Amino acid sequence: MTLQSDNRALNVKQTIFEHFIFPFKLNPQILNQINSSFISFEQFRDIAQKYSVSNIDADVIFTFFQLALENQPTVERKIVDLKQLSLFLSLQNFNHAGRHSIFENININDVKYQERQRQPMNSYSPLNSPRAKTMRAQSQQNDIQQVIQFVKSNVKDWMSLLTNNQEAITSQEFNLLSLILFNEQKSISQLIFDRTNKLGKEIVSEWTIKNIQCQEYASTISGFTKSVTIKNNVGEDLKITQCDDSMIYIDCSVNTLSISQCTNCQIFVGSVRMITSITSCEKITVCVASNYLKISNTIDSTIHYYGSYSPILYGDCRSIILAPNNSNTEKTLQRLREASIPINKQCRDKYQKPLIIGQSKIDWSLLPIEEFSKFILPESHFGCIDSPLILECNFDIDRMNKEITEKKILTQQMNYEKIVLPLLAPPEYIKAVYDRYQLFAGIQAQIKQSNLKEENQKLLQNAIQGNFREWLVSTGTIKGISDLVKLIDQEQ
Repeated sequence: MTLQSDNRALNVKQTIFEHFIFPFKLNPQILNQINSSFISFEQFRDIAQKYSVSNIDADVIFTFFQLALENQPTVERKIVDLKQLSLFLSLQNFNHAGRHSIFENININDVKYQERQRQPMNSYSPLNSPRAKTMRAQSQQNDIQQVIQFVKSNVKDWMSLLTNNQEAITSQEFNLLSLILFNEQKSISQLIFDRTNKLGKEIVSEWTIKNIQCQEYASTISGFTKSVTIKNNVGEDLKITQCDDSMIYIDCSVNTLSISQCTNCQIFVGSVRMITSITSCEKITVCVASNYLKISNTIDSTIHYYGSYSPILYGDCRSIILAPNNSNTEKTLQRLREASIPINKQCRDKYQKPLIIGQSKIDWSLLPIEEFSKFILPESHFGCIDSPLILECNFDIDRMNKEITEKKILTQQMNYEKIVLPLLAPPEYIKAVYDRYQLFAGIQAQIKQSNLKEENQKLLQNAIQGNFREWLVSTGTIKGISDLVKLIDQEQ
């Protein structure tokens, strides 16, 4: 065996710890009762039931293990390596050993926590506690250090999971750690196993601990306050964190999306190939198309979602409103294809049935149709698909997809005199927006036909403006208007 100092880095897959950790407490040793090297979903579900794990939780664990292993948004139920699944169960301990989110370890038996739960809804904000504000000021480097420390602390235990040999580990067994670790040039076993298939566990573990490193996110939007940003070219894995009172528009497809510790933000992302994680946020509005979505420890927020898997909710989530995706851009369907998100009615309706996992009591609801509206995007950066095409297809997503694909009708430039309808929502939601436009048009026509005198026109105008201004302030909608004005000023 020869060890070289260069090109030996074992990189931690940071996305595993950002997106694939759940509040599960399953001892990996429970899988020892399987007398095989592989395990099926049905076998895992039956074992998990014996330990009071619901079928929903078992489905999430198995599905996300396959996602983490294959890095593909579409997974088929098939047998998996027993030892590697055991390793995935062991990773869930990171949820309790230290995370970037200080709210992941809520103890439902804690007296103070129970007192807060008895208080009226929204009277307590975990994001505005002194401890939370202090923790939010910490840098991303601390997150990386926590991950590295967790991996280093558990390497020896993981090797015991991967091999039955007390003294040695084979290169094949060591390669099972590729669930967590990678090298950009070689398989991880090639870095240390040189012309031999077996090495001492102590030697391998010490070498592994010495060479572990974790890279920062390639694309991070962090610390934005009272600002508007538009990006159409970001890295594969995007992290939006610690932003306040801001509007963030991402006009492209990304591999993973993490939104954490944000307050009073409006966020739009074209599409996400793998998973979107929303953690420890307050009063945010998110519009996203993603194959998978999980929301934890977030309050007073509205999530407009289109995806291939039901949203996953857990932790201290309160006043969560789930709604259909309400975007309309000329590249909407293109973004779905780029992210391998199916275009069909099943994906359209997934927002309606979230999966509640763990021991959480989640306060969530669906957005009423009468409160549904089009997501407002900056005109100069986003075109839209014309409403006549949507109307001709009777709001049917399958027909719209066929028409747009075959006729290659994309759109004209957006203007505010044209009706802009959401694309990915159920027909009743789109129709409600259309009917609202028609109502506005009818009122405008009545005003024009009334032939009011100039004095009466001014009185009517003042009444409408006054009530509109009051509505803007009372609903908080004025923030979006003022931010768009700010964006226009920046461009001039």
